[in-house]
Amino acid sequence: MTLFRILCFVFVACFFAAGGGAQAQNGLAGGVGPLVGTPENPLKVGIGIRIDQVTSVDQKAENYGAVVVLRAEWTDPALAFDRDKVGREIQVFNPPALADHARGLGAIVPAFVIHNQQSNKWIHESAASLRDDGHVIYVEKSSLTLQAPHFDFRKYPFDTQEFFFEVVSVFPSEFVTYYPLEEYSGLGDLLGEEEWILDNPRVERSTVIGLSGRDSDQVALAFEGKRHLTYYVIRVFLPMLVLITVGWALFFLDEYRRRIEIAGGNLLVFVAFNWAISADLPKLGYLTFLDFILQCMFLMTGALIVFNVALRKMKVIGREDGARKLDNYAIKWIYPLGYGAIVAYAIFIYLLVP
Repeated sequence: MTLFRILCFVFVACFFAAGGGAQAQNGLAGGVGPLVGTPENPLKVGIGIRIDQVTSVDQKAENYGAVVVLRAEWTDPALAFDRDKVGREIQVFNPPALADHARGLGAIVPAFVIHNQQSNKWIHESAASLRDDGHVIYVEKSSLTLQAPHFDFRKYPFDTQEFFFEVVSVFPSEFVTYYPLEEYSGLGDLLGEEEWILDNPRVERSTVIGLSGRDSDQVALAFEGKRHLTYYVIRVFLPMLVLITVGWALFFLDEYRRRIEIAGGNLLVFVAFNWAISADLPKLGYLTFLDFILQCMFLMTGALIVFNVALRKMKVIGREDGARKLDNYAIKWIYPLGYGAIVAYAIFIYLLVP
């Protein structure tokens, strides 16, 4: 039934766009004042978006789940009523009943869609109040999954991601305009999301191509997410530092065979690291900061094995003094400065350059 009503709203929008809506309302709203919902007097609707919970953030699917409270406010004199006759100043409707009531009076109900919605919207509670002067307040609390196509993982895990909740009018902008309700928008105090630090909420108004194929108003709640770096320091960077230190300590072993065996073990650990980290991200067409560091560590460990094989070969053919000189040079300069250059380059390219 809800889908049927939305389709009815779209039909009404197309009817107004064709120029018949204003004529249809002339007899219904005579004496009330300028008709609302016409190009001469568009209906002004306030939109508030408050996210109470972020239930999940799926990086691979590039979406997130949320529990949201939506609020819409507008005033249409065609909906006004006599408080003395009704016996109260405010009437409360469920949304379908309000739509029927407004349609019977020839008034517009400003239907909307959530532009980046990916799943069914499960409405927990919804209600609308109508004041005697025609002022309407509609509130709903719902849960749904939303697309997050603006994810960029190049700085992972030091990345900052953008999240949006976009509400778009079904009607073209010439009939219904939106403005943000700042005081009813933002993020809740207990979002329930442990992996991300979510902050910097802001409400943005813009114009997009709506369902009618014409410019329609949009109000979006945008906010940012940063990762808890403690997890990555303890689970990723600290083990990587230990592996690098172990690789450097190999140079102090005199037996080249033992060096090769231990370096081969390190190589397998880096492969496992790479698979574990890539499992949390989509199959990207570019390297992230952490990918770059891991691949360079992988190459350095492979080069370490080749280097020790070469040193052993030099020792076998009687060039042990040359092997020791190269070994000493690698301990003091090549290994530490090589890793330092890799990290500095990665920080500059991935974290500092916009």
